[in-house]
Amino acid sequence: MIPLHALLAFAAAHAATGPATQPPFDGLAGQASSLRAADLRVASVGFRIAVSGKRFCPNSYPVTGLLLHHLAEYDAAGQRIQVDRHQIDRGPGVLAAVAASPAALAGLQAGDVLIAVNGGSFTDPRRIAKEADDDRRRRMIEADEALIETALRLGPARLRLLRDGKEIETTLHAVAACPVRIRLAYSRQPTAFSNRGYVIVTTRVLELIRSDDELAVVIGHELGHHVLDHEQRLDDQKVPKGLLRGFGRNASRIRAVEAEADRFGLRIAAQAGYEIAATAGMWERLAKSGWRGPQLFRTHPSVSARVRMIQEVLAETR
Repeated sequence: MIPLHALLAFAAAHAATGPATQPPFDGLAGQASSLRAADLRVASVGFRIAVSGKRFCPNSYPVTGLLLHHLAEYDAAGQRIQVDRHQIDRGPGVLAAVAASPAALAGLQAGDVLIAVNGGSFTDPRRIAKEADDDRRRRMIEADEALIETALRLGPARLRLLRDGKEIETTLHAVAACPVRIRLAYSRQPTAFSNRGYVIVTTRVLELIRSDDELAVVIGHELGHHVLDHEQRLDDQKVPKGLLRGFGRNASRIRAVEAEADRFGLRIAAQAGYEIAATAGMWERLAKSGWRGPQLFRTHPSVSARVRMIQEVLAETR
């Protein structure tokens, strides 16, 4: 993986020469590319805090700035559109490539379709789309994405991809960073959460927040739950899932991990250069919107506690 301090030097050299297997990409190396602006925004903030905040994460992850979409993520009408436009019945599709990320430097563009990694094929997207069980279908998608991660842990990955009906090849590198796997969910529910190592943010959250500074803190908070292994800790403490989490000793235990995730999110956002002082009013605004319902007030730090935490983290960084 590319060391962080060498990324800019790599970018210049890579754009000038490129690996032997890489075809010309019309001078697009290093530029952002996306089918949807909202997805690129979330991916860009996630990439920035992942790379900048590596020291907060004991286990590194090969980050590329690549965001994929899959046939199974669309309804029947959407599948027909995506197949006609982007042929994602052939493999995972490139939804976004963050500017100056390894994905952009490899010349990957929104609309590309991945056919193989290091010679190995992905699962037939039509087979995944036919899976009736939602959880099993999601796990199949995640397994395909894990193929790329596994390849990158061994070194640069050879990608065969489809673009404009033609198969071409490129080499994808990665940066060792925090394990930010991120998805934007199109939902009216104002929430973000961590699940099986993925940070999921809804489009309703994007409507409610006022800046990328706030988005960075939200993503950092959910990443903190994953990095600090909070779900396992709560399981070990026999904290039940569901409504019972909000009562008695269960609520205090959840409040403790939420406070820890708050502090993690603030620290990693500040490390990435985001203005965390500007986020003081965010949690109150989200709470008033119905963020996670009435349990929020029993299981999460109060707004005043979160403001104090911002002041403490700012003092740490001075």
